[in-house]
Amino acid sequence: MNYRPFVLSCIISVPALAQTADPTPEQTKFFTDKVLPVLAENCFRCHSAEGGKDKGGLTLDTRDAMLKGGETGAAVVPGDLEKSLLIKAVGHKDPDLKMPKEPLEPGQVATLTEWVKMGAPWPKGLGSIKSKLSGLTDKARQHWAYQAVRKPEVPTGLKNSQWAKTPVDMFILKKNQEVGILPSPDADRPTLIRRMYYDLVGFPPTPAETDAFVLDKSPDAYAQLVDRLLASPAYGERWGRFWLDTARYSDTAGSNVNGNQEYRFPHAWTYRDWVINAINKDMPYDHFIIHQLASDFLPKTQQGSDDENLAALGFLTVGERFGNQNDVINERIDTISKAFIAQTVSCARCHDHMFDPITQKDYYAMHGILSSITEPKERPQVGMLPPQKELDAFIKSRDELEKTVRTDYYRLLGKINEDFRLKSQLYLEALTLSRVAPEFKPETPVRQRPLSPFGEFVRNKKLDDETIRQVERRVSRREDAIFGPMARLAELSPGEWDDKAAPLIAQISTGFMGKDKKRVNAIVAAAFKGAKPRNIRDVWALYDSKVFAAVARVSLDWLDEVANNSSLAVKGVTDAQAEVLQFPMDIKPGGGLSMNDFRAMVDRLPNRLQGAVQGGLARYNELLLTHPGAPAHAMIVTDKPKAVDSPVFIRGQANSKGEIVPRRFLEFLSPGGMQPFKMGSGRYELAMHIANKDNPLTARVAVNRIWMHHFGEPFVATPDDFGNNSEKPVHQELLDYLSATFVEGGWSMKKMHRLICNSHIYMASSHTRPEYEDLDPRNRYFWRANVRKLDFEAMRDSLLAMTGKMDRAIGGKPINMTDEPYSYRRSVYGYVDRGNLPELLAHFDFANPEMSNSRRNQSLVPQQALFLMNSPMTVDIVRRICDRPEFARAQSDASRIGALYRIILQRNPVQSEIAAALAFVKIEAQDSEANNFDYKARFKNRNRNNGRAAITNDGLMVARNPLNAWQTFAQALLFSNEAAYVN
Repeated sequence: MNYRPFVLSCIISVPALAQTADPTPEQTKFFTDKVLPVLAENCFRCHSAEGGKDKGGLTLDTRDAMLKGGETGAAVVPGDLEKSLLIKAVGHKDPDLKMPKEPLEPGQVATLTEWVKMGAPWPKGLGSIKSKLSGLTDKARQHWAYQAVRKPEVPTGLKNSQWAKTPVDMFILKKNQEVGILPSPDADRPTLIRRMYYDLVGFPPTPAETDAFVLDKSPDAYAQLVDRLLASPAYGERWGRFWLDTARYSDTAGSNVNGNQEYRFPHAWTYRDWVINAINKDMPYDHFIIHQLASDFLPKTQQGSDDENLAALGFLTVGERFGNQNDVINERIDTISKAFIAQTVSCARCHDHMFDPITQKDYYAMHGILSSITEPKERPQVGMLPPQKELDAFIKSRDELEKTVRTDYYRLLGKINEDFRLKSQLYLEALTLSRVAPEFKPETPVRQRPLSPFGEFVRNKKLDDETIRQVERRVSRREDAIFGPMARLAELSPGEWDDKAAPLIAQISTGFMGKDKKRVNAIVAAAFKGAKPRNIRDVWALYDSKVFAAVARVSLDWLDEVANNSSLAVKGVTDAQAEVLQFPMDIKPGGGLSMNDFRAMVDRLPNRLQGAVQGGLARYNELLLTHPGAPAHAMIVTDKPKAVDSPVFIRGQANSKGEIVPRRFLEFLSPGGMQPFKMGSGRYELAMHIANKDNPLTARVAVNRIWMHHFGEPFVATPDDFGNNSEKPVHQELLDYLSATFVEGGWSMKKMHRLICNSHIYMASSHTRPEYEDLDPRNRYFWRANVRKLDFEAMRDSLLAMTGKMDRAIGGKPINMTDEPYSYRRSVYGYVDRGNLPELLAHFDFANPEMSNSRRNQSLVPQQALFLMNSPMTVDIVRRICDRPEFARAQSDASRIGALYRIILQRNPVQSEIAAALAFVKIEAQDSEANNFDYKARFKNRNRNNGRAAITNDGLMVARNPLNAWQTFAQALLFSNEAAYVN
């Protein structure tokens, strides 16, 4: 359908028309009771100034904005239906102007039409209607998803009920019969085993596994297949990856980190492994939730060791980071609410939710919980230690890196301090200059604007801003052993200098000053002995020539010693010299400084030192992430010593604080009343409220996602939003039946898989009938199987499985999926860089790790086919496929074709496919022979691997010569539609 983004897409604006008279009470009631709900439900999500949504430049939440319109004219012209583009758009009569996408109900169109006819009355003083709009209504609270789950009776007395194998089938059959359709016939057994493998473990069966299932005629063969796949470790890898999308998993902090934050998460993978192991163990889903929010509140599962379940807290810590801590908290609120209860709580950061009964106080109640936690720099070790040899190698590398970072850190400190000592008079003089810039015209370009005397001096003398700040901090301290004398002399006015300076200088030279006898550094005291400075500038010169010059010869040697010792006392350097050497940047003994010490202090360092430490921390994180001997640590959170309640931020502004809100659960999900949380931060109590069997959302949300991954479509089309904007599911009864059954079954995900996979409707083919397509084009009634495109992980894992060389090791540090040498580990273990997602992943619709995202987009773009055609990895794959015994030992061309079909498509070819394949191979062989010389010449010096072999991560040699005819045919099968989809 050709349409421009709505509405009323707006470039040509018209003068705003004044409202000539106040609306009558009847008109006001008509607007608030009928017009406002239609606009709120259908328009404001895309066209609201207060919500920052102005698609096409149009906003609809004020009358002036409607009258102004935009690109194509006014949205509303009072009394004129022809010129009111709002009416045209919602009427769906103009093929270029249809909004919203789903047509309004006829009664809603009639309401808007009547409103425009009566002059589009707008209640006086209403202003922005969004600011008056709220989801805090009885109607919003009556939304179907907020009502308690009641387990419905399984339908009985249906026609063709003998077809049903499980209660799931009876609910499906009932809805199908209501609209006059019947479920599709069963899929054949090769299709069923392929579907089951992709659904439960994420890669296809081997030819031997397919044959065994097809030939097994026992009545329980299918059920046994389900059980065997659920017991496979590969099941946790497949379904763990689904959850990681919901948990917005990444190995990096994202592009919004500030300068003193670490980019890599060296231990995020311990959370990923925890998820996989928990799913493989069939951890009850309610426990699965509690561990991810409050595992540290639960009893340890292993005596005498760190609890493995602490890694579950990575759910809170692997999210995107921002320079503003309130943004980090907002991201965590958004993830918690979407992941577990499919609610958009973060929409209430600035005002009450527009559509759902979530108050701004609800948001700040959760804000208080997450404001009361912190991430410790010391992370607990989890799992077994690596083998001793690898551990020793890691410790050696770590110690060497720590020494390098310490040395670099102290040498930079020394350079900064030395820079001051060489220009001490200039730094001191800079402090006396005005920092007020001369006046300039506002239109003066920034680069041409004059600097203040201070700025000019600093730039011309090449002084360091941070050093100036440190010097300024010290020179005003009257009690300072080094600069106290200067501070006291600087207090003298020119008229007082002759009378008061000499006695004070004499006192300083004794090593003490003032009535309180404050200590003076011995080098400073000696410098003042016999000195007769006439003004403060002479004092500066005295410090330059007598104090700082006294340490010039020992500075670098002293720093090297301090970097590796726990004391400032170094042989050959006096205490007085050491004290001077510490200025202006404070220097402390570094012998005990570890990487964790640097991590703890980096936030407090000046920028230049932060940069040096950050570089070391980045190298350390890389070592933790890649070294096989690096122990595993959990990315935990802990409660702060004292929990805090957050105030409401008025309009979301942190500097505009309102009422303090106790930490608690959401009001509309607290039927027994809102009780403030008392246990520390409140994370454990929050988890218990979410995982409560009486929570109407938790089980529904989980079951909806499980169904989605089995059928390609969920009951509720928006699996991360069950709010008022979500569509009511066609199969709400089945959703509630499964949700109640889920809880009754101990929140067991494997039991839910068995119930769904053993149903007859799950076995249905994708066979379609035109008359049914007319009745239900989106297959919302699930009368047939949906044809589903493989996601990235299933596509890549299929390639690995087809070689017979897939690395089936479970868990461990992330691997590089995009560069050589190519890893043959499963895709769930791939390194995910939130701030720089590889193009390969983006091309194959990988989940956006910046937010909770349970349902991926699906696209069909050229880059996907180009990867399969041109990627060196794919070339390696097809060579290995053709090295498999089934192909290599085949005695005829027909047998070779059959072997490739069975490996790649998990079925036997029909006769016409064999004939076409034989013709393809014959032509390809002839072309390759005819063009072989030219082909090699063309690619000589262009393909760096031409004529050579590449070494893969398993040590095997893979040739990089041009593919032969059979390998080309295997590659063609790989990027066929049948290989890319599941029926």
